[in-house]
Amino acid sequence: MTSAARRMSVRARLLVYLLVLTTAALIISGLTAFAIERARIDNNITEGLALRTEAFTELATSDDPSTGQPYASADDLMREAMIRVVASPTESAVAHIGTVARYVPSAPSRLRLEDDPQLLEAAAANATNDVVVRAVSTDVTDYRYAAVPIIAPDGTEAGVFTIATDRGALQANLSETFRVYSLVAVIALAVMGIVAWTTVGRTLRPIGVLEARARQISEHDLSGRIPVQGHDDLARLTGTFNGMLNRLEGAFADQRRLLDDASHELRTPLAIMRTNLELLEPRDPEEVTRVQRDLLEEVSMMSRLVDDLVTLAKSDRPEFVLRANEDLRDLTDTTFTRASALGDRDWRVEGDGAGPVWADAQRLTQAWLQLAANAVKFSEPGTPIWIGSSTGRTTVRVWVRDQGIGIAPEDHARVMERFHRVDPDAEGAGLGLTIVNAIAIAHGGRLELSSSLGAGSQFTIVLPKDGGAS
Repeated sequence: MTSAARRMSVRARLLVYLLVLTTAALIISGLTAFAIERARIDNNITEGLALRTEAFTELATSDDPSTGQPYASADDLMREAMIRVVASPTESAVAHIGTVARYVPSAPSRLRLEDDPQLLEAAAANATNDVVVRAVSTDVTDYRYAAVPIIAPDGTEAGVFTIATDRGALQANLSETFRVYSLVAVIALAVMGIVAWTTVGRTLRPIGVLEARARQISEHDLSGRIPVQGHDDLARLTGTFNGMLNRLEGAFADQRRLLDDASHELRTPLAIMRTNLELLEPRDPEEVTRVQRDLLEEVSMMSRLVDDLVTLAKSDRPEFVLRANEDLRDLTDTTFTRASALGDRDWRVEGDGAGPVWADAQRLTQAWLQLAANAVKFSEPGTPIWIGSSTGRTTVRVWVRDQGIGIAPEDHARVMERFHRVDPDAEGAGLGLTIVNAIAIAHGGRLELSSSLGAGSQFTIVLPKDGGAS
C-alpha cells in the first residue's frame, strides 16, 4: 500500500473501492453485451441474405407469374425480382451487368447499391449459383452481400442479381447505442458516488465519535460512554467499546482503591515501627528484645494485610476461583475439623448437606473458616458456634452461627465494606468479611447476614448449585 493510500480516510477508500468495482462491472457487462449484440447482427444479416438469395433462385426456376410460362428473357426475370425486393435504408438489391445497374427496387428511401461500383465489381466477380454470403469493404461502407448469376433462356449469363446489407450502418447504430450507454453509466457513477459518499459518511459517523471519545479518555476520566444506536455491526462495536471502558474504569478504580487502602492501613504500623526504632536504646538488651518483638508483630500484621489486599485485587479475575465438582459433606466435615482448632468454643455441626457442589474447594473453605474466625473473635469462650450446610433445588448454603455480641442493624449494610470494624478495638484490618463476600460473588453467589445486637450472628454463603452455568 502506498503512502497516499494509507493517508486516505476509510470513507474515501470505501468510496474508491466501490466506484472501481462498479466501473469494472459496467465495463465488463457493456463490452460483453456489445460483443453479443454485434454477433447477433452479423448472424441476422447472414441468415437474411441467405433466405432472400434462395428466394431469387426459386423465382428464377419458376414460371413468369404474368404469363404462366417460363421467363421469355432475362429482363423479365430481373424486373420481377426487383418488384419482390423490399428495400430499406440498410438493405437493398440490384440487377446489374458488370458495374452497370440494369434494374433496382422502386423504394425511394433505400440503400443505393448502384452508386457503389466497387461493390458491383466485387459481386460480378464472385457471383455463384451456391448461396454464399461474402464481405466487402468499399469507400462507401462495409457490406455483407450475396451474388447470383442471371441466366438467359438461351443459357448465356445475362447479368448478376446482388442483394446486400449495409453492415457498417447497423454497427454504427449499435456503437451509438453503447455510446449512450457509456454516457448514462458515467452519469450513474457520478450520482452513485455522491450518494455513496453521503451514505458511507453517515454510516461511519459512529467511528468518528469513537475516535473523538477515545481521544478524550484518560486515566482520570473514564466516564464517557457512546450511545448505542441500531443493531448492526457498528452498534455492536459501540457496545464492545463501552464494555471495554467499563472494564478499564473498574480496573483503574480497583487500582486506586488498592493504593488508597494500602497507604491508609500501612501508614499506622509504619509509624509505630519508626517510633520504636527512633526510641530504641541499643545498649539495653531488654529494650532491643522488646522492640524486636513489637516490630515482628507489626511486620506480621502488615504481611497479612498485604495478602488480604492482593486476594481482593485478584477477586475480579476469572482464575480467582478454579471450580470442580466437590462433595458438600466432605467440605463440611473438613471445615468443622479445622475450625475446631480456632478457639475454645462449643463447636457443633448444625446441618450436614449432601451432594455435589460446583465450587473452588480451597476458596470456599477459606471463606468458611474466615466466618468461623470472626465468630470466635466476637464470642465468649465456651459458647456454642454452629457450622452447617444444606442443599436446595438450585442453591447450596453454608453458614456459621454464633451467640456473640451481634451486629447493630445500622451496621448491617457496612459490615462488608473494606476496613469497617464492628468493634474498633478488635484485632484485624477489617478485610475478612470483604474477602468472604468477594469469594461468594466470584462463585456467582452472595453473602447473607442475620444478626441482632447482643444475640449473635449468622453469616450464610449462598451459591448456585451448578455454579451459575445455567
